[in-house]
Amino acid sequence: MDELLERIKDFIKKIKVGEKICLVHHDDADGVCSAALFSILIHDLIKDYPMLFPIGGTESINKKLINNINSMRPDYVFVLDVTADPKKFYPFKGFVLDHHIFSQVEERKDMPYFNPYSLEKDDEKVPPVSCMVYRILHEFFPEEKAAWIAGIGITEDHRVKLCKDVFERIMEENPELLKLKVINQENVEKSLFGELWDMVKSGRMVKGSEGARVAVLALIECKDEPYKFVNGLTQHSSALRRFYEKVIYETQNCLVNVEKRGKFFKEKKVIFYEQGGIKLKGLTSFISDKIRQKYPDWIVCVTNTDYKKEKVKISIRLEQEKRDENLVSILEEIKKNIPSMKGGGHKSAVGVILNSEDLSEFKRDFLSLIKEKEEI
Repeated sequence: MDELLERIKDFIKKIKVGEKICLVHHDDADGVCSAALFSILIHDLIKDYPMLFPIGGTESINKKLINNINSMRPDYVFVLDVTADPKKFYPFKGFVLDHHIFSQVEERKDMPYFNPYSLEKDDEKVPPVSCMVYRILHEFFPEEKAAWIAGIGITEDHRVKLCKDVFERIMEENPELLKLKVINQENVEKSLFGELWDMVKSGRMVKGSEGARVAVLALIECKDEPYKFVNGLTQHSSALRRFYEKVIYETQNCLVNVEKRGKFFKEKKVIFYEQGGIKLKGLTSFISDKIRQKYPDWIVCVTNTDYKKEKVKISIRLEQEKRDENLVSILEEIKKNIPSMKGGGHKSAVGVILNSEDLSEFKRDFLSLIKEKEEI
């Protein structure tokens, strides 16, 4: 891991004042926090911020995106938290930094692909991109007290235990944000940090990619004063705070009605819940995390049958300290029967998109791959 980070640092050292940087990043909380931290790093290096291009995933890497980047005539293009093939960004130079399971991705000389999975196959030992970018920022500029931003991205990817030292630094730098005797995923989520995480996520849930950009700018604005972020006291944090309040309003009925509308498979400790009746898009993962927090011993599957025409989106979550199933491995098994299914993620958090007609088969296959309660 240290060698990988050194390679990234060597690449960053080549950037010069006056050069134009474009930053492509995932629009989830890890991608947003990675983009904010990387933007701070670039600004400290060359006194200018990169141009932001938040995207929903690899499906968003298309001609339109490449043309938009090309119109900026960048000197470098960096891609964070997306399993992107560097060849798709030809002829730009830069690098891709990712942490998801990957295959058939090759480095280009001018755009290497950095991923700790090439060194470590145990998912639980692979850090989020926000953690890696923070470590690089801290080595270049240790005076930047930005651990709290990294902590939000780490919480998103359920890696609090792995990145415990970052949270210890948060408690030193900003003790008002985190006061814990035991640092673990559950305790961090229940703290004020859980609200910070929800605020960052609310950007894309209300305004899509533009909302993710607002979240990045809000984090940058408040990097030295996180209380301004949580209270919405700057231009972009104020907008983000409004997004967050809208998300809470839209989802409160769902969370109250889980026991009435959810299907509880007690022998497997699996919950299937159809979100339905929500005006905002992109709330599936948010709701699945909230239900997981309420039922930490259960695997939670939230389905959104209104996602797109003839398509269903499913967000699946489990509490790592309570369950030992590997959601990525389970998805790989299901794909053998439903090859049109797309998705992925991490051992404890995955997202899936499939044809509406395949939903019943997905549920049957998923349940068949989960051990009964007594065997867990």
